[in-house]
Amino acid sequence: MPDSVSANRDVRNDPNDTCDFEDIVTWSKETTEDLTGENGCLRRALEEAEEKLRNVEENASRSQLPINLGKSSEMAAAKIVELSKRCREQTAEIEVLKTKCKTLEGSLTNKTTELENLKDQIARSKESSESRSSTDETQSLSKEDEDKIKSLTEKLQQVQTKLYESKNAYASLKQEFNKAQKLLCSEVGENVTVAGLSSQPGGWRGRAEQIRLLQQKVGELQSKLSEYDSSIKGSFAVSIERKNLANLRQAEKERRQQIENSAKELRQAEVALESYKRKLEASKARIKVLENELNATKANVAVLNEKRSHDDHLIEALNSRLKSAESKYQEREMDIKNKEEKIERDNIVLKNDLQASQIQIDRLTRKLEEREIEIEKLRNGIIPEEPKPPRILLHPDDRINSSYRSSPPNTIRTLSEPNEYVTMAMAAEAERERLLELVIVLNRRLDKERNDADSLAESLRNERSKLAKLESKLRKLENERAGMSKIDTGYRTRNLRSVSGSRTSEEFANAEQIRFKLELLEEECLALKARLNTVQQEKAADLEMYKRMLDQARKIFQEACK
Repeated sequence: MPDSVSANRDVRNDPNDTCDFEDIVTWSKETTEDLTGENGCLRRALEEAEEKLRNVEENASRSQLPINLGKSSEMAAAKIVELSKRCREQTAEIEVLKTKCKTLEGSLTNKTTELENLKDQIARSKESSESRSSTDETQSLSKEDEDKIKSLTEKLQQVQTKLYESKNAYASLKQEFNKAQKLLCSEVGENVTVAGLSSQPGGWRGRAEQIRLLQQKVGELQSKLSEYDSSIKGSFAVSIERKNLANLRQAEKERRQQIENSAKELRQAEVALESYKRKLEASKARIKVLENELNATKANVAVLNEKRSHDDHLIEALNSRLKSAESKYQEREMDIKNKEEKIERDNIVLKNDLQASQIQIDRLTRKLEEREIEIEKLRNGIIPEEPKPPRILLHPDDRINSSYRSSPPNTIRTLSEPNEYVTMAMAAEAERERLLELVIVLNRRLDKERNDADSLAESLRNERSKLAKLESKLRKLENERAGMSKIDTGYRTRNLRSVSGSRTSEEFANAEQIRFKLELLEEECLALKARLNTVQQEKAADLEMYKRMLDQARKIFQEACK
């Protein structure tokens, strides 16, 4: 009896029974390691993103300079504010991702603890089932007879042998199953179920068919094993195992879903990061452009400041020149005022002199009138018998000075003065006659030239009218010739050609004669124009001579008056 109990215990505590649990535990460990690795990668990616965002924020804070130079600086400030807002949003999203990663890590730790608890529960359930089976057997042994015990022990031994054989077959089949699963994973891929493969319409050839056959055999063996285990074990243990397996599968599904979700979120975060990187690069390029514009505007401002200082110096110099010019202008105004005052004084003096000279001229005219009267009396022979005083020779200046005094009409005169006036009058009359003769000659010449010009103009008009008539006749003849050449043919055309040829020859001769006449008339016109030019020159010369004669006569009269 103790040998059978120990055998049963050895059978139940065989490592082949716990092979499934060990596989599940190893798979869970591998999944946890994968998840921890993925979490580490996510943390690194997040840290890199945080570093990049910090760099972006630092660059943005550096680029936020006090720019107040026009609309371009305002635009740059607005864009920098927008970039800072976007950076804040990115940091918030990264913090959300961090919290999600932390929650995933917490769920992983919880799942690992649940797995450990499940392992402990499975071990406890196994121990309790063994203890219960041992107590039941002792009670049954105490009640039944030894014969029954012997028969039962024999049966038990047979069953145990069969069990050992089946377990050995199970172990070999399990090993083959593991190998087949590895081969299937190597051929088909991971995370592929047998149901999925069986649902596919196309059949597998080669290894795939072997894998299917093996899978079918494994399924049959598993069904037999499950039936056998269910017959041996109670429904309680099977339900616990099924629950555990269901829980494990659900946990695996949840983990896979979480991993997929986290991977999707990671991809979205990477896409967002790439977009933000592009935007950051664009903003950096824009900031560089704005910095270049700022430098250019600063240089322009410096140049404008230099120009302003130069303009200020110029304005100062111009103001100083203006002041000097104003002072000079004031001095000139003073000089002009003084000159005007002097001119007014001189004008007053000249007016006085003019009045005196006018008085003197009036006196001289009176004297001239008196002398003319005396000359007329002398001509007529009416000479008053008066005592002749002695002749007094006076200088012309003395004469002028003496003329200022009022003298009575019966003053003493010289005998030479009337003779001078007579000679002057005779010379003036002779010059006047000569001038009149010259004027008559010039008028005659003018009349002749005018008549010649009128006759030439009339001849020109006549010739032009003749020319116009001849041209019209020529056009008519050409039109008639063209019409006759189109209508008539044959002999008539020949006669008409001969007639038209004779007519055209005559017209051609007439046209040549007219052309010669026109050329002659043009030459005559040119000669007349030259003649007119010479006449105008002669008139100008005559006018100059006339002016000279007048000037000479005036000079003679002035000398005589003096």
